[in-house]
Amino acid sequence: MAISEKAVEFLGNSLATGKAIPGQSLTNSPENKYKWEQPSEFVNTKEASLYVFGLLTEPETTSNLLLSITNGVSIIDLTSIILYSGFLEGKWNPDLMTILMEPTMYMIMALSEKAEIDYVLEAGDDKKPKQMSSDKEVEIVKRGINEFDNMKKQATQQINKNVIPKKVQEMIDNIELSPSLLEKVKSNPNSSLLGKGE
Repeated sequence: MAISEKAVEFLGNSLATGKAIPGQSLTNSPENKYKWEQPSEFVNTKEASLYVFGLLTEPETTSNLLLSITNGVSIIDLTSIILYSGFLEGKWNPDLMTILMEPTMYMIMALSEKAEIDYVLEAGDDKKPKQMSSDKEVEIVKRGINEFDNMKKQATQQINKNVIPKKVQEMIDNIELSPSLLEKVKSNPNSSLLGKGE
């Protein structure tokens, strides 16, 4: 089987940039597992949170963290880097890494507030919102309320009636929702100028 020039070029570029060759992990020896392929060090959320807090409060880590926040790096990006590094080191599995996102973000925000540094939660959040007219704000609020009413209607229709007590179901059935201002108006199909006239 001949190897095409594109395949050779792809392999050369992958090796030059340090990327793994597709399927390379399947050729590794079972005795030389990566750290994330072994059982993780932490399985308890509380213990892992305490480890992350200890890591964040080390003087060198704290100064680098605050310097990054001062330079505009978002809290979410810093949290992702810290937790993904812990995953690569075998500290936790992907599930625990996801659970640790929120507490780690709060820890970093608390450190930046203690240092009186303004932080950006997510990249792009530092841009000030555009000012809207009050009419547009009212319209957006009304649209949100109408959407909420629609969600309530859908939720009540999807409820398994066998799970809810009869009295509660009767109360739900007796609730009257006012019609939405944005609700589609019923119109006569022949009233359009462009409609088919038969």
